[in-house]
Amino acid sequence: MSLYDESLRLQEYYPFVTFYYYKEWQDFSMEMHEHDSVEIMYVMCGSCKIELEGETTQLKKGQFIIIDANVPHKLHVQSEKRCRMANVEFAFRPGATNYLTFKRVVEETPSLLQMISHYQPYLLFLDSNDIYACLKSVILELDKKGTSSDFMVQLLLSQLMIRISELANRNDHAPEQSLYNKKAVDFIHQNYDRDIRVKDIADAVHLHPGYLHRVFKETMGCSINDYLVMHRMKKAKELIAQTDIRITDIPYYIGVSSQQYFSTIFRKYTGQTPMEFRKEQQRLHLQSDDFINN
Repeated sequence: MSLYDESLRLQEYYPFVTFYYYKEWQDFSMEMHEHDSVEIMYVMCGSCKIELEGETTQLKKGQFIIIDANVPHKLHVQSEKRCRMANVEFAFRPGATNYLTFKRVVEETPSLLQMISHYQPYLLFLDSNDIYACLKSVILELDKKGTSSDFMVQLLLSQLMIRISELANRNDHAPEQSLYNKKAVDFIHQNYDRDIRVKDIADAVHLHPGYLHRVFKETMGCSINDYLVMHRMKKAKELIAQTDIRITDIPYYIGVSSQQYFSTIFRKYTGQTPMEFRKEQQRLHLQSDDFINN
């Protein structure tokens, strides 16, 4: 059952662990596969790559990924590298129980409700220092041979999901959002002059494009595409005003392949055509020279 299945919010289900491990991988490539459980993979040290949804995402130390049920994926660790991981997979059972149902946890946790209200095949995060501790507690409880308490596992698993949802949704976790935004902005500033897309930026900061888009817009007040266009127009204005580069060549200096598109967007952002803007800048420059000479 998907983590985003509406039944989990309306009916009585409770989560249970189907598989878990602590393991170190080296020179390993898993077959593409899928399963009915939701999977959490946490990188304790080293790095690995996860292939899913036609994309390859890199995970480094302190990062973790939540892969929804029935999403095909594949783990790959290069031969020259090692990757130590903690993994928990869980599914949902229906029916009356003395355990804390997932429905009840969602009702009491607005951030969890928000997180599971919008489907994402996977979510990638940078730990905020307490996710690993929660995940480790679940695994240690499961590892108690013959003495593991199912009730305690349910509580710890619920705590883990609550902490993850807070990391995903609270608006005041500025350090994580600032880190992702800074990396995204740096990538744009360094690569605006070539053909780049949101997916390229998301790959550079190791986030799912949809999640990066949401985080960026919440904190920056505009979409990634809007920011990219604004930065390109800023650079175009500088080139038009400060150089003799032909107007028809300007788009290629800022990563825009269409002259018509460039002219349309430039006018939208400045209220002038590129040629009108250059003539105005030349006029202002002459007036400034006249003022200085007089």
